[in-house]
Amino acid sequence: MPDERSQHPNDPDPPPPDRDADPTIDERSWASRNQAETLASRSAEWVGRTINKYRITGLLGVGGMGYVFRAHDATLERDVAIKILPDEFASRSDSRERFLAEAKAAAKLSHPHVVAIYEVGQEGATCFIVMELLTGGNAAERLEAQGAFPPAEATRMMIDACRGVAAAHTVGLIHRDIKPGNLLRAQHEATKIADFGLVKGAARSAQHVTQDGVIVGTPSYMSPEQCESKPVDRRSDIYALGATYYALLTGAAPYADAGSTVQMMYAQCHADIPDPRKTNPDLPEACTAIIARAMAKRPEDRYQSADEMRLDLEAIAPGMATVSSGAPSPTSLPSGVTLAPPPRPRSRRRTWAAVLALILVGVAAGAVYVASRNSGDADRSPDGRSAAAAVAVPGVTDDTVTFGTTAAFSGPNRDLGREMVEGIRASFDAVNQTGGVHGRKLELVVLDDGYEPQRADANMRELFEKRDVFAVIGNVGTPTAAVTVPYALEHRRLFFAPLTGAALLRRDPPDRYVFNYRASYADETAALVNYFIDIKECPPNQIAVFAQNDAFGDDGFEGVVHALHHYGIDPEDILRVNYDRNTARVNAAVDELVAHQDQVKAVILIATYAPAARLIRMARDRGLKADFGAVSFIDSDMLAEQFQEIGPEYGEGVVVTQVVPHYLSNSTGVIRYRDALDEFAPEAHPGFVSLEGFIAAECLIEGLRIAGRNLTTERLVDALESIHDYDLGIGPIIRFGPSRRQASDKVWGTVLDASGNYQVLDLENP
Repeated sequence: MPDERSQHPNDPDPPPPDRDADPTIDERSWASRNQAETLASRSAEWVGRTINKYRITGLLGVGGMGYVFRAHDATLERDVAIKILPDEFASRSDSRERFLAEAKAAAKLSHPHVVAIYEVGQEGATCFIVMELLTGGNAAERLEAQGAFPPAEATRMMIDACRGVAAAHTVGLIHRDIKPGNLLRAQHEATKIADFGLVKGAARSAQHVTQDGVIVGTPSYMSPEQCESKPVDRRSDIYALGATYYALLTGAAPYADAGSTVQMMYAQCHADIPDPRKTNPDLPEACTAIIARAMAKRPEDRYQSADEMRLDLEAIAPGMATVSSGAPSPTSLPSGVTLAPPPRPRSRRRTWAAVLALILVGVAAGAVYVASRNSGDADRSPDGRSAAAAVAVPGVTDDTVTFGTTAAFSGPNRDLGREMVEGIRASFDAVNQTGGVHGRKLELVVLDDGYEPQRADANMRELFEKRDVFAVIGNVGTPTAAVTVPYALEHRRLFFAPLTGAALLRRDPPDRYVFNYRASYADETAALVNYFIDIKECPPNQIAVFAQNDAFGDDGFEGVVHALHHYGIDPEDILRVNYDRNTARVNAAVDELVAHQDQVKAVILIATYAPAARLIRMARDRGLKADFGAVSFIDSDMLAEQFQEIGPEYGEGVVVTQVVPHYLSNSTGVIRYRDALDEFAPEAHPGFVSLEGFIAAECLIEGLRIAGRNLTTERLVDALESIHDYDLGIGPIIRFGPSRRQASDKVWGTVLDASGNYQVLDLENP
């Protein structure tokens, strides 16, 4: 570093840096101070112009490298973001090369947590990049407007950011400018990494595009090696991720009070790593541990990959929601991270208050019911309103029906909830566009339970007692269903199409208020057992099970037990290895599988994607020669993404059963799904889980149509029971009935290929 920085690190008011004299000043930092106003004043000249086929409609932002506008694509009839390098920059080869480097780098990535590039072009002297339009703003804007993020939200954002950065690193790219301003908010609060203008290939020199001695990046978030103009690798991005996490948790960048840019860069290299708990004492110690490791001054002391950092973030995510409820207590984790405590149990006084409230609500509801029965007209009230309106059915108004869902939108399994909701909302939006059902629009209230039963139980009470929903659709998970189904049955509320194949939702005789779309775990595990034995010729006594250590794992294991019983295998002869929910701690399970590798030729996974991928990678690295097959709850898309990041070769040959056809098939129903997703959720990518949500919603909509305008829970249940031959164009015919609560028994097969993509697999024929 220049001598003046080390000689005057604490100068309270050094003179403004001169760009020509100090080549370490970033071009963007200089532009943001000296050219932003000029660029902003010129931006109005662009609005209304058309570049290629894109008509510019408004300014989104101004940066050191040019403008970002909102534009309309006249050909595809969609709004986009278009980044324009003005003529004065395009005429300089270094700026033009850096600008085009952003497009070329980002175009290599196709990832749900990286902003998509649609087109790169040049018109005259003007270079432009067309990107997907994200309207949720960026994290820097939110920090400026509202201050620090809630810890749970900050952690979820960083998990997404780690996924996007890991994807970039996988293809050999280093971002070099990770900061809150480059974390964009997408649909359902997903986070995407933007701005690859400073990206460089891992194998290229740090000065490939920039001049010698020029540092690229934002000083508030730059690693020590960036500040000192040393060569950087992916661990420089890890440092920036840690600094960004600190900013999200505290509201300010690390060393924000250091003074000038030079002093800030000196602090990045030499000052103590900041502790976010000095700003927010209620934060778990785990936050400090993660930031300290990510921001270690020496690259070798940091996380060595974005995935490694993500796993620690995912480990603490379930406890982050409890930060405000009390001081966290440390819990040992494999990476040295600590967890926050579970939520405090509800006090007995509050419990009795809730019971009393329910009794009063029941009395009031009974009075209304008696009054309506005495009106002498089952369909119309005396003033001419519908019976539903007169009785004030919860969640039903003259123009809307409100449904709810509680699912994981935080923690390791958040994508299951997000994708399920994407499919449901695409179906709701499609029917709403045509006027709704009997003149009513369908709405969905979404609550996050983090895949934790206690939170799911609280969410059910909030949905029905405070949010006034009519029914729930698409709840995610077996352990959560174990507590939410009893609530629905006790209060006679419809529990429709949960994302679980558990037996507890498929009783004999069936529960009146529970309806399932999907095949059961017993159906899926039977298909896997038969495939491994009949087609892969695996001895029945050499099939093991890797299962989540809870109701989900138990239910799937029982399915395997039932299937293997037909081959003469007793339950005690089946090797079962476990892991704990919302963790990826699989070392003990791998050890046990490897110890029995001579008797393990196939492993059935009753697990979620992160621990499953980790187990497969570790087992194969240790020489286990076994086939792997998983049930659909694993989240096929995220499993494939995991293998894309750690190496597609690990996933090759992994079989995943599905309860829907392939989302790229050309069946009528799947085409309808993709069209709806493209129109109403263009930021979402087609996938198995969102297709399941879409099909489930279409089944519900058919029931609503049959039930008629005078909607009540009992009318809807009766209507659903009457659906016997409903063809959605997906293959199987949808059938319900008084004794049938599962619309489809069909199980499809898919298998990962060497490129990490799913191919259709026939589970029955060789």
